[in-house]
Amino acid sequence: MFLKRLRQATSGRHRALECQLPLLDPRLSRQSYHRIVSRFFGYYEPLEARLLSLPWWHEIGVDYAAERRKTPRLESDLIALGETPEALARLPRCAELPAVASIPQVFGCLYVIEGATLGGQLISRHLQAHLGLSPASGAAFFNGYGVQTGRRWQAFGATLTALVQRTGGEDDIIASANDTFATIDEWLFPTSGTRATHP
Repeated sequence: MFLKRLRQATSGRHRALECQLPLLDPRLSRQSYHRIVSRFFGYYEPLEARLLSLPWWHEIGVDYAAERRKTPRLESDLIALGETPEALARLPRCAELPAVASIPQVFGCLYVIEGATLGGQLISRHLQAHLGLSPASGAAFFNGYGVQTGRRWQAFGATLTALVQRTGGEDDIIASANDTFATIDEWLFPTSGTRATHP
């Protein structure tokens, strides 16, 4: 199965990112959590703008705009955590985004950001227990699609598998997924002056 190959081929990048994120640390403070959500917003907002400008969604078979956008959840969380709309507009945005110049590259990128919703379920419960944050009070992003998260992940996996069976592109999908992990990692934990844009 291609999904198994994809998971194995990206596991190193995935683990490296997970090991750096302190979201399940019982010592996580509200202030640290706020900073992390701000950085996720700075990554997802320009990435989703780029994704939604692409012309291939009818071919891709994923209703990303209506069902899967993450930026509104991040905006809601940041407002709940005390930001203003004006402050959100001033947050830096990531300029080193993964390439999405083909349908396989889009699927590689989506594999990472859709897969993150599964781990977000565990994080959401931790945030509720340790910081008292619910989806309505600052943890909507990590709550993902709530009770629909598993079903939507399975639907995405089926769509990705069907694409590969129909058109191939396995190596491009794997490369794009690893590139997405790498750009998220560098944005959240910069090591060499990661470029950002400032609205």
